[in-house]
Amino acid sequence: MTTRGVRRAQHDDASPGEREALLAFVDACQILIGRTDVDPEKSTALMRMILVRALQRAPEASAAHRTTNFRVARVMNYLEVTFADSTIRLTSAARHVDVTPPHLDRLLKEQTGLTFLHQLRRIRMRHAERLLLTTPSSIKETAYACGYTSIGSFGRDFRRAHGCSPRVWRDLRTLLNAQFD
Repeated sequence: MTTRGVRRAQHDDASPGEREALLAFVDACQILIGRTDVDPEKSTALMRMILVRALQRAPEASAAHRTTNFRVARVMNYLEVTFADSTIRLTSAARHVDVTPPHLDRLLKEQTGLTFLHQLRRIRMRHAERLLLTTPSSIKETAYACGYTSIGSFGRDFRRAHGCSPRVWRDLRTLLNAQFD
């Protein structure tokens, strides 16, 4: 069987949700290719946005359900519930699951591949994406709703995760919505 035949067979085994996500991604890439007037920075941010939209359509189990360690599952649920609390710290999460802070950080890293702080940032960024996509709230309001006390910290973390500022990301989202609607 040729390589092309193998790829086709693997694609045929994909679930309807996976096929829909793949087709949406292909459509978005074709739109992007047709847009030559976009500068490289916006083009990169637009491609990230396209990938995020494609991945949002794919089913995803929460990190708490992917681990077999009950403490990691409990702390992940704790983070999902309390991420908006700006006073949340590794020590409070460790107390919640009855371990020392270094042990909790090590457990998280072993089980999920991310430290406590990275997990918290990931959860906050996911929530920020939802707010930016679904509400007209300001960047400042979004930052505070996600547990940040400083807009600078929020902007830095957002740029680190998405490669652009929250405002540019929202503008690109608006552009994509207009093209997909």
